[in-house]
Amino acid sequence: MNVQHKLPKTLAGILALSVSMSCLTPSAQAAGFPKLPVQAIEDESKMIYLFQEGTNLQMIAEDIQGIDPGASIDAIQEIETLTVKASGPAQSNKVKKHVQNEFGTLITEVGEDQAVKAGDVRPSSMPPVSTLMPLAAASAPQNLKSEADSTYTRWLWDIDLVTQNGASRDIESGNHGVKVGIVDSGLDFNHSDLKANIVSKGRSLVDGVADTQDYMGHGTMVAGSIAANGHIKGIAPEIGIVPYKVFHTGNADSSDVIEAIVAAANDDMDVINLSLGVYKSLKNKDEKAVYAAYKRALKYAEKENSFVVASSGTESAGFDIFNAKKLAAARGFSEDAQLHMPGGLEDVFTVAATNKGNALTFYSNYGKNVSIGAPGGDYGPLADQGLYDVRHMTLTTYPTNLMQSITSEYAGFEKGYEFMTGTSLAAPKVSATAALVIAEYEEVHGKKPKVQEVKKILEKGAVKSDKKKFGAGIVNAYNSLTLIK
Repeated sequence: MNVQHKLPKTLAGILALSVSMSCLTPSAQAAGFPKLPVQAIEDESKMIYLFQEGTNLQMIAEDIQGIDPGASIDAIQEIETLTVKASGPAQSNKVKKHVQNEFGTLITEVGEDQAVKAGDVRPSSMPPVSTLMPLAAASAPQNLKSEADSTYTRWLWDIDLVTQNGASRDIESGNHGVKVGIVDSGLDFNHSDLKANIVSKGRSLVDGVADTQDYMGHGTMVAGSIAANGHIKGIAPEIGIVPYKVFHTGNADSSDVIEAIVAAANDDMDVINLSLGVYKSLKNKDEKAVYAAYKRALKYAEKENSFVVASSGTESAGFDIFNAKKLAAARGFSEDAQLHMPGGLEDVFTVAATNKGNALTFYSNYGKNVSIGAPGGDYGPLADQGLYDVRHMTLTTYPTNLMQSITSEYAGFEKGYEFMTGTSLAAPKVSATAALVIAEYEEVHGKKPKVQEVKKILEKGAVKSDKKKFGAGIVNAYNSLTLIK
């Protein structure tokens, strides 16, 4: 019997400020989560300045503080990038003029930080239980130790595919000497499947927010695919994970993400996961500053030997992100040229989402600049009829402090587990596999591999598929680990 769930045809995405989380909401469609209101905003008070190599940013920051004592200033000296949020519109104009007059000869790019604002992720009107087909009727794998195991593991087709039914864990399951930095909304430090692998409280890059607890859900979902070790197991169930918080309740800035990449590299993160993205114009001078800052941050991470993985982006219908003019036209900007970033840029390993049949999902961005594919799940073969089969979605961890969806409850899960889909869940599977490769390589060779070696092993171990859509193929942890042996 198919496990199906009739739901509204509107598929809501999670978006945030100038970056969008590349997933569809945690069982958003299967649990009645609302579509989030999205509004584009130009934050004229926040500016990004890129300076020539060797510029003393501290001196410039102190000078700006003298003009506007209430300004919030972040100096990323490693990539000569300064972000300035003035204390008000009048002060913003004053600071802009001052910086241009005093330091204009040192500036290589300058622009405003575009923002997109989204509401909180929270349960809303839930469909009645009568609309759900019996989830317990789904076939369970054989030889499980208990019915409790079956409750969760019967849904983990995506993890089974990447680990070759768990065979990769017999070779390598990770260790806390190898760490994945998760640039996202934080983590649920109380989640039983995750807390043993959270090796540091990490950092918050969000102004006015000190803690890195997850109040939104997205970061915890990403973490489950990487390092869950409890009711469900991630690809690398003994690897170390660290949160770098850029989303709090639905909001983020590209400048915060850029700063997080540099911070994670400085903290010796072996892998940096970016399940997020933004589109930027190559013709709009204001947006070129963000593009240039991303490029600098990614190059810096590679120099520090941090392997950066990013999602290709989730849309209602996926875009080809290789050609900037065609991408802009597909998005309704026929006179523009646009890029998706950070996924799609050089110096980042970009991941598209595949479904249970190893094909590109309907929502996943794709293109020649995509490095690899990984399972992100979809809604099954009858989705176009409004019938959603949860067996084709992915199951992952979710904050225990947030409300449980009706689908999760009806499936018999405890709080803290949800079905979802998206490139956000594809990217961490590649991050986890990269972390396993690093751990195994170090055990075999006595040293950690360089970024380019990790890339080569992932590509060579991938299951070959449509190269024009997702590069080397579909990630396979078992194949990649056997290459090291």
